[in-house]
Parts: sequence; structure tokens; C-alpha cells
Amino acid sequence: MRAPAAALANWNGMKYLGRCLAGLYAQTCPLSEVVVVDNGSTDGSVAWLRAHFPQVRLIENPVNLGFAVGYNQAIAACRAPFVLVLNTDVFLEPDFVALALQGFDRGTRVAAVTGRVFQQGTDELINGGFCLRRQLRIRPSPNLEEPEEVFGATGAVALFRREALEDLKVEGEYFDESYFGYGEDIDLAWRAQLWGWQVRFEPGPLAHHVGSGSLDGRLRFAEKPAFFQRHVLKNRYLTLIKNVSPRVLLSLLPAFLLAELLLWPYLFLRWPRRAPYLALALADAWRLLPLARRRRRLIQARRQVPSARIRAFLRGW
Repeated sequence: MRAPAAALANWNGMKYLGRCLAGLYAQTCPLSEVVVVDNGSTDGSVAWLRAHFPQVRLIENPVNLGFAVGYNQAIAACRAPFVLVLNTDVFLEPDFVALALQGFDRGTRVAAVTGRVFQQGTDELINGGFCLRRQLRIRPSPNLEEPEEVFGATGAVALFRREALEDLKVEGEYFDESYFGYGEDIDLAWRAQLWGWQVRFEPGPLAHHVGSGSLDGRLRFAEKPAFFQRHVLKNRYLTLIKNVSPRVLLSLLPAFLLAELLLWPYLFLRWPRRAPYLALALADAWRLLPLARRRRRLIQARRQVPSARIRAFLRGW
């Protein structure tokens, strides 16, 4: 088996890059290459990388083009049969890649494998695989002991089969670049399920995740800058438009509508000055509706599984 590669996107993450990259180069299963896309960092990341890790393949963007664009560029630059998609604020145990690779022995339709993740921001050990809440948020599986199939894998740390990534591209994109950031891992996971791929959790691989490292650890929605909150809100609508079937929509709709009815009054009460800006997420979704509908047609045309398959991964509201 050829060695895997690692794909990272960096935006002002210099304070974590050293530990992250040291963990990659310390893997017991050596990596064929490490590709880092820098998204217009202003913290000296590029110069630091060149000085301390000249072996990294560095791709520079003049400005922050977003998580999706950065990772799409990094993945496309890798040529290995397996690609580790990794946030720069994630630190791997030395055997993470070797143990994650074993998850692909469970079937040729395994698209991705993740493991246990210690979340520094919440001080808890979680399953890096998730199920889907009915308001279109992720819910980590409570299982930490047994291998299992999950709906999707966290975008922070997941090892992907290259064949699956290429198959899952829509109009040349692995992650939907209209998302910019946040929720693109749910979108990719949903598409993988619809197209007959599987995502696995393995309890052996272990990672440490700072969480929102580029935003100084502002992990929760309420802590994030308004620019990113707006993308979070907009991307929920795009994910629903592109992926949901009528039967799954019936299962989601009561909780989703209730969440909407509670969300917007809360936003206007908590941030009366910011809320009009956040409401532009609705305009963003409307502007992107033709693109989302076109991609919906492409996605649904290749659907291979019944709605019951998706509904099986719904957990809570």
C-alpha cells in the first residue's frame, strides 16, 4: 500500500503549526507528502513554514478564500491513495494514521475513517464520527469503544480514500466552495451516504483538537465573529436544499422549523445591531439558490440509497 498524504489549510495558525506538523512527521506510518495551503495568513505563517518545515509543499493564496477552497486545493495537490484532511490545530498520536488505515479493511466502499478526538475547548473525549441532528447540526456518536459506521467524520481530522474523494466531487469540488467555511463536512458526508459510500469510526486512532484555533479558540457559535456566524447560518439552508429527500424532509421539518422560530428572535434580542447583518444569510442562500438547485439535481441523480438509510442516522432534534 502506498503511503498516505496529508492535506492542510492554514489561516493565521502559526502558533499550532509546529506541534501539528511534528505530529505528522512522527507517524509510525510515514506520509508520502504534506501539503499546506496558506489562506492569506498575516501572522507570519508562510515565513515560519519555510524556515522550519521546508519539506512541506506550500501553496499560497493572497487572501483567505475559505476552508472549502483551501482544502480543495490541498487535496487536489496530493497524489496518494489515502488523504488525511487535518486542521492545523489538531495534534495526532504517532499511530493515528496506521490505525485509521485499518478501518479501510472493512470494505471497499469505506470513504473515510476517523477516530477519538480530545476536544480541548470542551475538555471532553469524543467520537470523531457524527450523526445528524434534525436542526442540521452534528451530534457526535456516544460510542468510544467499538468500531462503528457513522453518518460523517469531523472535518478537523479524517482519513479519506482518494477514490471516494474523486467520486464525490461535484462540478470539480470536493467541499462545496460556496460554503466558505462551516458545515461543508456535513454536506460531504450526506452526499457520501446518498452515493453509497460509508464512513467509519475506529476507537484506536487518537487526536487532540484545540478547536477554532484560527479564531483564538472561539468554539461556540455565540463566540464567533459575525462574518463566520453568517456562513454557519447560510450553509444550513444550502445543505438542506442540496441533499434532503421528501421523506427525510418530513422527519426533519418539525425540529428544523422550530429551531428557526427560536433562532431568529434570539439573534435579534441578543445582538440587535449585529442581527440585520446575520439576516443577510437568508439573502446569501437566496443568491446561491440556482447553484444549489443545480447541484441538487446532480446529487440526486446519482442517489443509490433509500431515505431510510439517512433517517437511520438522525439523532435528537
